[in-house]
Amino acid sequence: MTAHNHAIQTLADAVLSMEIENVPDDAVNNAKRCLIDVCGVTLAGAKTDSAKTLYETAVETYKPGCCNILGTSHVLNAPGAAFANGAAAHALDFDDNCYAGIVHGSAVVFPSVLAIAQQRGATGAELLLGFVTGLEVEFAVAKALSNSIYDRGWWTTSVLGTIGSAAGAAKIARLDNETTRNALALAVVGAGATRAVRGTTAKHYYCGRAAESGVLAVMAAERGATGPINAFEDQSGIARVLNGAEFDPKAIEALGVEFGISQPGVDIKKYPVCYASHAAADATKEIMNSNGLTANDVAAVTCTVPPLVASNLTYSTPKTAAEAQFSLEFAISSIIEHGDIELKHLETAILTSPPIERLLGKIVVKVGDVPERYRSAESICPEWGSVELVTHCGARKLAFAASPIGSASRPLSDDMLQKKFNSCAEYRNSANAPLFLYGRMRNIELIGNAQELFT
Repeated sequence: MTAHNHAIQTLADAVLSMEIENVPDDAVNNAKRCLIDVCGVTLAGAKTDSAKTLYETAVETYKPGCCNILGTSHVLNAPGAAFANGAAAHALDFDDNCYAGIVHGSAVVFPSVLAIAQQRGATGAELLLGFVTGLEVEFAVAKALSNSIYDRGWWTTSVLGTIGSAAGAAKIARLDNETTRNALALAVVGAGATRAVRGTTAKHYYCGRAAESGVLAVMAAERGATGPINAFEDQSGIARVLNGAEFDPKAIEALGVEFGISQPGVDIKKYPVCYASHAAADATKEIMNSNGLTANDVAAVTCTVPPLVASNLTYSTPKTAAEAQFSLEFAISSIIEHGDIELKHLETAILTSPPIERLLGKIVVKVGDVPERYRSAESICPEWGSVELVTHCGARKLAFAASPIGSASRPLSDDMLQKKFNSCAEYRNSANAPLFLYGRMRNIELIGNAQELFT
């Protein structure tokens, strides 16, 4: 097998050849929406105890620098900033999702490319291109491995995000082909965390580590560090060890021709909880609103979901915000009690309040197939939800959500996206952020120096 048959070489070629004028307009627009969203959720996430703990860890570990820590007035060097911002971006589990790999793409790639862009004084246009490049490499590798890697228990945000963050950072750093190969190889062979992270600080930690790893891989490769060009194909390579040797190189050969940010697309969350709960939450909201029901009307709720949803949402009686984010029972209870799921509903006093605790006991979650009456529905996503609600009067109300609001097939409107951004900024008490940051992200290609983004 020659070097040009190796996936690492194909990826490096794609990184070097990616140019923004060759990216379709819809993909560029989707990328800008993702930038807006991830900035907002990082600002909000910086308020959490988890993000603060990991930021303090970063301060003790890394040197000062010129890279912003969002939601604070502090700066660190590039690896430190990537780590701290990556942890904050995912701390509320409010960041975007993609079914290519079932990954949180922006929360890893954005902190990496932002750090490198600020370290190198890159333009906003270069940052945007690095962001698109990182996401596309991540999604392409995800398609090549298929979602079986997720099913095997690997947390793909860590495994694949490390690769995407290295690709985006390499693009901004303008590495040559050989150095890009080594940066990617360094990232690939060190990637990985398991899905056991859910509901704990480990999830935020490994999101930050994936962003940091991409930056470090680029910096090390620039200094001569090497990695195995057969990182995917080796008998002990990532495809065999993590995925039973399942790997389709055609997916990465399509880089620059097909764009994962458009197909399957990116899901921007409406609710600050695990995306697996969103479809069932929307179905519950439809029942409550269309029938004019209140929490006092609800006697029992049965949610039927696919195995993927049940495997992610494992906390039936959550006691902390981190547990509530992985509780379908909490998501349904919040919709019934509050009519929504907002950041304020994740406060301990609210999520453990008597009304919520009473509702938790009325909700049953079952694993099953799509109900027969809904099997002809269009765009049924892997995390669909079917809800049956019984009132105290004995009435049975049914609703099915094939995909949630905010999914790639049902995207948030620009107004909804800006409302979400504003709510995140307000949650962080960053009153002035909505006045300039939203516009800067929307027109990021006009920024002359990435260090100007947050000043």
